[in-house]
Amino acid sequence: MRILVTGASGFIGGAVCRRLLEQGHAVAALVRRPGSHPAGTEPVAGDLGAGGGLDAAVAIARPDCVVHLAAEIASQRSEAKLIEVNVAGTRRLLDACLALGGGDPAAGPRFVFSSTVVTGDAHGELLSEERPLPVQTPYGRSKQECERIVSGSGLASVVIRPSHVYGPGGWYAQELVPRLRQPGRLAVIGSGRNLWDVVHVEDVAAAVGLAVTAQAATGRVYHVADDEPISFYDFMALTAAELGVGSPRRIPVALARLVAGRNAVDAVVRSARSSNERIKRELGWEPRFPSARQGVPDAIEQLG
Repeated sequence: MRILVTGASGFIGGAVCRRLLEQGHAVAALVRRPGSHPAGTEPVAGDLGAGGGLDAAVAIARPDCVVHLAAEIASQRSEAKLIEVNVAGTRRLLDACLALGGGDPAAGPRFVFSSTVVTGDAHGELLSEERPLPVQTPYGRSKQECERIVSGSGLASVVIRPSHVYGPGGWYAQELVPRLRQPGRLAVIGSGRNLWDVVHVEDVAAAVGLAVTAQAATGRVYHVADDEPISFYDFMALTAAELGVGSPRRIPVALARLVAGRNAVDAVVRSARSSNERIKRELGWEPRFPSARQGVPDAIEQLG
């Protein structure tokens, strides 16, 4: 299968491209910067912005499936930018896919969209695909709107909703690990007793690989989280222990919001669990790392 991946040069995108290549697919990467495509992929120039050449990029790639990972993340303070990139960009990409099929959704490519369960505070409740998510942040609203327009496009589509994704890259390697290694170790916002639904990046990549090919998944939404929720503090303490540094200290929520912004902090202090029962039952997904206690040591080992 020929697959076009947006966000291919990112943390999750790199893992997804590796998985798809291992499965024998031909993978094209939508990139803004020459040379930023993952090894083994074919670069296709374009971006999600107006005038980003999406129609031409999709026409050149001629994908059987599009995996849409590119997005502004929860720490983005500008709601206007979240709407422009996440919502308008997704709409442009869908329009390009429909154009490839001559306006007939049945002739267009399959569309796998990466959404999120991190949309608001569930106060520790179990999140399943059958119930609406608590949507309280601009980032969460943008992802929910994207889900709506994806499902309404008429294309054969699948939505995956990863929880907090960690591993040897991204926010985990670039923000959390350096912060824990610094004097003071201010890594936990608030009490840290809130539950975190986490998932290793390799398990997200495996879920995407299944969503690409499983026809039974068409039209479905899947939560992607490991088997065991962990408290925010315990997740940070587990990482600190693997790094061989002291336990993390706490910082008040109000102070963190002044430094990092309300949206980023609200994503951290939410408390939720996510059910992975549907993706296990319907797609046969099984996490390689059933809990952070297996996944965090792997991530730290890979970081070296």
